Amino acid sequence: MQSTGLFISLLICVFLLSTGSSVESDQWVDLIQKRPNIVLIVCDDLGRYDLSAYGNPVIQTPRIQHMADEGIKFVNAYVAQAICSPSRAAIQTGLNPARIGLTAHISGNPPTDPCWPRVPPKSMQRLALAYETLGEAMQDRSYRTMYVGKWHLGGGNYKPNNHGYDVSYAAGGRGLPDSFFPPYFNGGLFPELRDLAPDDTYLTDALTTLAIRSLPQDTSQRFFLNLNYYSPHVPIEGPPELVEKYETILGDNPDTLPRPHYAAMVERIDQQVGRLIDTLRSKLLLDNTVIIFTSDHGALTVEEVPQFAAHTPPTRSGEYRDGKGYLYEGGLRVPLIVYSPGFFTSQVDSFFTINTDWMPTLTNLAGSQVASPDGVAIPSITGEPAPDRDLFWHYPHYSPQRGQPGGVVIDYPYKLIQWYSDVDSSYVFDLESDPGETTDISDNVPDTKAALIENLEKWKSSIGAREMLLNPAYDPENCR
Repeated sequence: MQSTGLFISLLICVFLLSTGSSVESDQWVDLIQKRPNIVLIVCDDLGRYDLSAYGNPVIQTPRIQHMADEGIKFVNAYVAQAICSPSRAAIQTGLNPARIGLTAHISGNPPTDPCWPRVPPKSMQRLALAYETLGEAMQDRSYRTMYVGKWHLGGGNYKPNNHGYDVSYAAGGRGLPDSFFPPYFNGGLFPELRDLAPDDTYLTDALTTLAIRSLPQDTSQRFFLNLNYYSPHVPIEGPPELVEKYETILGDNPDTLPRPHYAAMVERIDQQVGRLIDTLRSKLLLDNTVIIFTSDHGALTVEEVPQFAAHTPPTRSGEYRDGKGYLYEGGLRVPLIVYSPGFFTSQVDSFFTINTDWMPTLTNLAGSQVASPDGVAIPSITGEPAPDRDLFWHYPHYSPQRGQPGGVVIDYPYKLIQWYSDVDSSYVFDLESDPGETTDISDNVPDTKAALIENLEKWKSSIGAREMLLNPAYDPENCR
């Protein structure tokens, strides 16, 4: 292992010297030789525009703002699916959801609707044990592995403790709590949530406490902590003192976004991220820890189903179009901040990254990289060269947020969306001049459009993507 790490370090030095990188080569050698602790924080439904670091003028997130100011702020960070379970599977495996057949959120495959022109393929209802996860990869590199919070990749034998995590708290098949206040989950799930101090009555606080408890007692033991907040997913319920604060600022007009409860949920995440950082500092662990903060997809920007409709739509996506469940930028772009005062200095990174990159990136930091057919080691984090690549998506489903099925390819600045429910419908956008995807430029770039379609089809074929089929029960006369 030591010889492998030294060899990688020497390669990085050669690369940095040959490319004239502004990053000191000694920094990369130091980072890899130390094999830092890693904390990966993933929020649920947090939009890019929900944070002050990305331009939100209302929601107060000073601790995350500090991370962005002092660390690496990514401005072109994407997720592998605009819906939770597939995106989370991509994080864990480094594989595109279409490659593993887990393309929809896990809630059972719905019956065919006669208003669907095409029938979605069946999506996997768990993350198969055959796939190597981040937990297993980090265990193999002698890291203590801890998983806290939302999993939504299968219950029973498919929970995190069977996917390489030494510790698993409040993680299972459920995708959302019944409430962000005790008992949180009906049916007595997760008894570890009941054995906490009275101050931990809000779920985000409780998860942070469990994450802190999971840290190794031996500070020389390297660790990988994957902390997954259920917030700010529905039900939209903020801590009362913060809700009151934002009601004073915003009122509670449904047309004024964000809604106070939602703003309160996001600020509470900020407070608890700060609490975790303060704990790492007090334990003298912060300077040897890399902290990643991100989300599983874009924010909810539509009204939810009646059961969870209160305070929805809760937010908007700023300059981007739509949000969760949609193939537009509002659903696919996310906040991404990497903070480590011991290793990284302030920078804004425009590299186009996607969350299948986490497997090769984090294992690179841990000393030996796992190669991924769908991800790369992020250059500004690892010192690896930046590849020239396109980004692809395959979403053959009608989303719960009323998003339509389709495929996407981005060859910047061009983005193609090929809609599957209408075989003649495809759009091309110029993301450089039109990040809000307001104008289809297909007629202006016919050759580019044809090449993008061909590229998308070749990619889908290469990974065995499961396609939609014509719906024999489709009845457009009775559909609005």
